[in-house]
Order: sequence, then structure tokens, then C-alpha cells
Amino acid sequence: MAEADTLPADAPAAPAPPSHDAAVRDLHTGARGLALSLAVISIMSFIIGRGIVEYSKDLHLLLGVALVGMAGSGVGALTSLLSRYANGFELEDGTRVPANTEGEVYHRRIAFCMLMRPVLGALVAPLVVVGIALFFKQHEEFKGSADAITVVSFIGGLYAKSAIDAAKTAFKVVFRA
Repeated sequence: MAEADTLPADAPAAPAPPSHDAAVRDLHTGARGLALSLAVISIMSFIIGRGIVEYSKDLHLLLGVALVGMAGSGVGALTSLLSRYANGFELEDGTRVPANTEGEVYHRRIAFCMLMRPVLGALVAPLVVVGIALFFKQHEEFKGSADAITVVSFIGGLYAKSAIDAAKTAFKVVFRA
């Protein structure tokens, strides 16, 4: 005889799986707020940085480069965030929503890291610009072009995390750390 046949008619059904609606709603809200913050940081950094790069040829130029790099890295963080958001969520207990989601997903622990990514761009972009200016023989055209400096700064910021990861790997290989 089947188990269902032996249960009385008024017996409670098996417990429903736990509902994570509130946690998922909080993650949606947090991810959207973070995306908006990254968008604002990126746009404002780019506009202000580009203005400084365009009209400054002294030490303030590095501030403009850092801000444009910050914009680039903010865009990198925003694309990563949106990709994770599209894939799904991971709750505090490790449960993924939707259940069989694979790949990188959004979870609360990553929010602070995403918000800090623009700082990497602000640090790496000036290094890239100064590196180009120092190591290329014909750098006067580069240094005299606000457009060239803006593009290099933005790309330096966009790939700041990748550049740091590659440098870290290179040091590990060279020094066998």
C-alpha cells in the first residue's frame, strides 16, 4: 500500500520548501542601488575627469586621469554586476535563486567589492598613462592629446582589475611565492 493511502485525510501535507522571497527582494533592491551608484560614479568621474584632462597640463592632469580611470573601472564593475544580476542570486545560506543557476551570481558579500572597483581604476589609470609617457620615445603627441589620454585612462581603468590580477600572477611565477 502507498504511503499516501495510509495518512488520515486531515493530516498536514509535507512542509513547503522555505520561501526566500524577502531575501531575494532585498538582493534585488541592493543590486539595483549598487548599479545606480556605479552608474553615477562612472558618469560623474568621466565628465569631471575629462574636463580636467582637457584644460590642465600640470599636476592636476593626474587627477583627471584618475577620475577617467575611475569611470572606466566603474563601467567594468557595472557590467560584472549586471551579468551576475542576470544570472541570479545567492542567499546568505548559500541557496541559489533560481535553484540550478551556474556561474557567477549576485550576493550581498560582493557589493562592497563592486563599489570599490572604481578605486582600482583611479590608481591604475595614472600608472598606465605615465608608463606610456615614460617608455615610448615619441610620447609628446600622446601627452599633448586630451583625447588620447582620456582613451588610455578609461581603458586602463576598465582593465584595472585584470591588470592587477595579471601582475599578481607574474610575481607569483617569477618569485615562486
